[in-house]
Amino acid sequence: MAHTASVATLELLTSWKEIANFLGKGVRTVQRWEATLGLPVIRPAGNRSGIVMARPSDLEAWVLNGRKRPTRGNEGQQMESETRTVFTESLRELHRCHAEARALCGQVSTAREMLQFEIARLKLLYQEWDAIRGDLPSGKLPSTLFRVN
Repeated sequence: MAHTASVATLELLTSWKEIANFLGKGVRTVQRWEATLGLPVIRPAGNRSGIVMARPSDLEAWVLNGRKRPTRGNEGQQMESETRTVFTESLRELHRCHAEARALCGQVSTAREMLQFEIARLKLLYQEWDAIRGDLPSGKLPSTLFRVN
């Protein structure tokens, strides 16, 4: 351990910086260890942010035991099982939504192609119309324009 004599004499480390110095690591590392490996820290009133404390003896024991996550009782296992179930259901919903989004993208692409085709067709019709109007005396329309098929 990379702790100094002044920190070692304390019975409680009261900041991430003190905990990190005690373990000889950076602040972000020990914060990550708390989140992923169960570094034993104390948070007053169960607060997930803000004040953090740790006992040097707890930290030493944690390091000596191989930096393992703390074992959970039945309640922790029950919560883990429920969390896994919710996660699995959420993942299924995500896949369903993703497939639906892909299908909608395909429909939008098809509709876009149809619109492009119709725009091109209408442009040709307008060009024909302009050509026909240009060939006629003003005020006269050809009877073929109004023919119903």
